[in-house]
Amino acid sequence: MARPNTRQIILDAALECFLAQGFTGTSIADIRVRSGASTGSIYHFFDGKEDLALALCAEGLRSWAQAACVVPANGTPEQIVRAMVTGTITWALANEPLHRFMMQSEFLAPTAAQRSDLIDVMMEARLSQERILRSLALSSQVRPLAPDLIRALVLGPAEAYLRERAHGRAASLPEEAIAALGEAAWQALRLPDDAQHALAPAAAAAGARPVRRRSFDLV
Repeated sequence: MARPNTRQIILDAALECFLAQGFTGTSIADIRVRSGASTGSIYHFFDGKEDLALALCAEGLRSWAQAACVVPANGTPEQIVRAMVTGTITWALANEPLHRFMMQSEFLAPTAAQRSDLIDVMMEARLSQERILRSLALSSQVRPLAPDLIRALVLGPAEAYLRERAHGRAASLPEEAIAALGEAAWQALRLPDDAQHALAPAAAAAGARPVRRRSFDLV
């Protein structure tokens, strides 16, 4: 297996140091010792300790958002909702150190909001979910909600569970959370059968899918 590149080695070492000693308690010297890289190499890739922390958050945010978008092709709305919940929780379990650091790094938000590269990552993460959220918003099986509310109902509870788990406060096992939160997310979005049936005659008369009561622009 190929050895990770120097930049990744430094990032991995920084993550270990931040989790073991805290951001404030970690120095560039600590990262240098743990990574085996020279001080010059560290500053070649990063401007300093804060830049390293922001790079870790960006890496995590990008891959976390992508994991939530792994849904079955031509899946039903229920399958898509459950897959988004499963992907979100599964990613956090597979990347537990990075996820734990992200949950502990909210103090970096003001700095991240002023950096164009981090803004691009956050926008990329948002747009990666846009197609899925729009398809759910237009589905006749889903309550007519704006995509931002759909995202909050689908991923908000899973993210809250993971935040508790990252801080050691979760009592439920991950598999229990995936099942319960996937079911809860679908029930929160699902249009009741009687409402779906009420829309069916109008759709048949129009020769198309039911007309939604609202339309939304995600941009």
